[in-house]
Amino acid sequence: MAKSAINNVKLGTLVLGGLFFLVLLLYMIGKNRNLFGDTYMLKVQFENIQGLVAGNNVRFSGIQAGTVKKVKILNDTVIEVTMIIDTKMKSIIRKNAVASIGTDGLVGNKVVNIIPDRGPAPLATEGDMLVSKKAVSTDEMLQTLYKTNNDVAVIA
Repeated sequence: MAKSAINNVKLGTLVLGGLFFLVLLLYMIGKNRNLFGDTYMLKVQFENIQGLVAGNNVRFSGIQAGTVKKVKILNDTVIEVTMIIDTKMKSIIRKNAVASIGTDGLVGNKVVNIIPDRGPAPLATEGDMLVSKKAVSTDEMLQTLYKTNNDVAVIA
């Protein structure tokens, strides 16, 4: 009887450990951590990340290139975004590429768009810092539209 209880405890521990591992694995895959592919890291600094969070997509000329790994506030005006880029993009992305923040669709998730520059430059390597471009935010466009509508109303 005692041996049966010990076996049940061992079996329960094994099942709980397996469930914990499965939940952890699903969480990591769900957060787009690129567990099974070769990757390298690039960084970019922005003044405003407009709701970008870790796990959002990174695109190079519209092609899925990686994910956002970490968002770190350096000071009151600079936010550093660390990106995990697929190694297959290592021979394409250059140091003079420009990164900006866009949306996935009209009102979708935020994405980091990396756009190549026309000039020659060496290839980007692990830990390089890309240049950022300030993206036009929807709030700024709506404020401009509001002012324009008010001006038209005054004129009319």
